[in-house]
Amino acid sequence: MRTWHGVRTDDNGRVTRLRLVENRLTGEIPQELGDLGNLEYLGLHENRLTGEIPQELGNLGNLEYLVLHENQLTGEIPQQLGDLGNLELLGLGGNQLTGEIPQELGNLVNLEYLNLHRNQLTGEIPPQLGDLGNLKLLLLAQNQLTGEIPRQLGDLVNLEYLGLHKNQLTGEIPQELGNLGNLEYLGLRWNQLTGQIPQELGNLGNLEYLGLQKNQLTGEIPQELGDLGNVEILALVQNRLTGEIPPQLGNLENLQRLFLTGNRLTGEIPPELGNLENLQRLFLSGNQLTGCIPAGLAAVEENDLDQLDLPDCPGN
Repeated sequence: MRTWHGVRTDDNGRVTRLRLVENRLTGEIPQELGDLGNLEYLGLHENRLTGEIPQELGNLGNLEYLVLHENQLTGEIPQQLGDLGNLELLGLGGNQLTGEIPQELGNLVNLEYLNLHRNQLTGEIPPQLGDLGNLKLLLLAQNQLTGEIPRQLGDLVNLEYLGLHKNQLTGEIPQELGNLGNLEYLGLRWNQLTGQIPQELGNLGNLEYLGLQKNQLTGEIPQELGDLGNVEILALVQNRLTGEIPPQLGNLENLQRLFLTGNRLTGEIPPELGNLENLQRLFLSGNQLTGCIPAGLAAVEENDLDQLDLPDCPGN
């Protein structure tokens, strides 16, 4: 085995690893890299590379890691990348890629991490991504994606992180997302989602972050969200939610931040929220709440309770 800076070879002198990160590289990615048949790792991230991703990279049948994020790459994602049957990580975020997400990426059955965030991708999320049974991270945020969230994403039972925020997604949140028992992060904020919050999201017992803010969600807050035992941040700000705040939210013993500002919530603040010993930030203003502020909430370090114009409950 020979090694040079950023280059590793096997005993026969064939390149198996090419990692040239933060080297201020410019120009285009050479299509000749597609001839490195033994290459297992290609990392060119955090440079200044321009031009398109060569479709010849689809010839790298042994490739396990393809990381090109944080460059200035343009053009479409080559559908030939769907031929990389051994690929475990595909990182193309932080570029200027356009066009649609190729449905062929659904062929990458060994893929564990798919990061396409912060590009200019358009079109719908391919339902074929639901075939990526080993996927742990799916990050498509900060693009211009439209259409509905495919219900097939509920088949990704190993998924731990789902980030679809800051797109132009419409339709309802699929109840099938409640099948993602290993999910720890669900970010759907800053879209145009409608309908009610599925009660099935209460099945996500490992969830630490649930961000649905700045959509057009309606209906009541499901009481089942009180079953999210690990959730630390629950953000439902600026939707069109109605009804009362479920007292079951007082069961969220790990909750640190609760954001419900800018909805159409009515009724009183549940006294059960005063049981949230780990709560640090509470935002409830911009609703139509009545009654008084329960005991225990005055100790919250940062909140907007002073904007509610409600008195303290007797005994506070």
